[in-house]
Amino acid sequence: MIINFKIISSLLGNITLYLAIAMLIPTIYAFSTVSRGSAEFLACSIGTATLGFILKHLGNAHRKHMTLKDMFLFTSLVWVSIVLIAAFPFFYVLNLDYLSACFESASAVSTTGITVLSDLENLPPSILLWRSLLQFCGGIGFIAIGIAILPNLNIGGMKLFQTESSEQSSDKVSPKSKNIAKGILILYISLFLLAAIMLYILGMTPFDAINHAMTSVATGGMSTHSESIDYFNDQIQWVIMFFMFVASLPFTILLLIVRGNINLFWKDTQIKGYIILILFTAFIVSCSLVFKENLGLYDSIKISLFNVINVLSSTGYTMHDYSGYNHFITMIFLTLLPIGACSGSTSSGLKIFRLQIAFTLFRRQIHQLMHPSAVFPQKYNNLSINDAIIRSIVAFFCAYVIVLIISSMILTITGFDILNAIAVSIDCLSNVGPAIGPQYGPMGDWTELTNIQRFVCMLDMIMGRLEIVTILICFLPSFWRV
Repeated sequence: MIINFKIISSLLGNITLYLAIAMLIPTIYAFSTVSRGSAEFLACSIGTATLGFILKHLGNAHRKHMTLKDMFLFTSLVWVSIVLIAAFPFFYVLNLDYLSACFESASAVSTTGITVLSDLENLPPSILLWRSLLQFCGGIGFIAIGIAILPNLNIGGMKLFQTESSEQSSDKVSPKSKNIAKGILILYISLFLLAAIMLYILGMTPFDAINHAMTSVATGGMSTHSESIDYFNDQIQWVIMFFMFVASLPFTILLLIVRGNINLFWKDTQIKGYIILILFTAFIVSCSLVFKENLGLYDSIKISLFNVINVLSSTGYTMHDYSGYNHFITMIFLTLLPIGACSGSTSSGLKIFRLQIAFTLFRRQIHQLMHPSAVFPQKYNNLSINDAIIRSIVAFFCAYVIVLIISSMILTITGFDILNAIAVSIDCLSNVGPAIGPQYGPMGDWTELTNIQRFVCMLDMIMGRLEIVTILICFLPSFWRV
């Protein structure tokens, strides 16, 4: 099967042009506020637009058919290209070395939320706005590929969450899928606008409200203040918590709920499991904070709920150092790091549905051992779980573990202790943000990473965002054989 480089080039050109347009937003803001960055962002926008036109010229916009190979390569190249190009404003405005700039852009685009920047309050506002924009675009971008592309690639059981239109062949986009994509985009922007208005009403400045609305809805977690969410009042913290939770739910189901099908919220197995996990874990953490840390009941509930949603939704904001309490709480959050939220959301990680299906298969196997002749149907959300879905989920778990082990080993070789190496690898693969411990936890400092460590973490972030297998396949020699 020959790879159609022309259509890939043409589509990459379109994405690059969109990125050039996005660069004009901080350009205009810096110019209008007479702050640093307007010239640098304008130059980056012009250069990016030039590259976009070149890619479109080299490509073929008339051919729309994409094979599975095309999809794998295009999906991987999109995110890698955006990371490399989006790094230039960090490089020119802040005079960072290019690898550090790529690390920052990778963290933003993948909505991981860790940063090698410090003293955020004194950074040019245009850079803070650029980070938030990258997270905002990365959030909706992942929803788009999660609905339109990943099901066709049969990665990790994503076919369970196909829309009706995704059963069409991959060489065309039906009107139904266009309507769904348009509806999700409108919902995403509406959530952002609602969040920004509420945060402004509750006391944020317009700049802070816009930035935090973008990073909350994208479950990205980059803030405009070094203290992150601890900088703001209680009401703002609860509002941000709410939008983190909503954005970590499946957007296809949210769209149907908004259109009137409210019962879906209580019927969906994944959503129910996600809510139960949040409430159960937050209850345990709250009890530990009350009885072992002597915190008040209100503060314990708020801190536990916020941080549990924050970690599960892979947002990455900071409210207190959840790894600075007792070892029991630290262990709970270390367990939560890889889990993630719902499929079809802006969140990353293993995803609730995979764990639910794995538990269903485990329970079925136990029953099968006790009753060898009995037949136990395999279903999830009233849908049959066939062997292809099981294989894809097993393959995903294997890929996750293999990459985790290799990443952790490399980090230990470069100077990490074992716990930090594992925690940071899980953190980057699941795009969570702060990891565990004083050095890389919520109050930690990522600026001391060496170049090799930054490269490994950056690769983990991109791979984790693309469900790992998507990029791994592109490295197989058989992928490039005709």
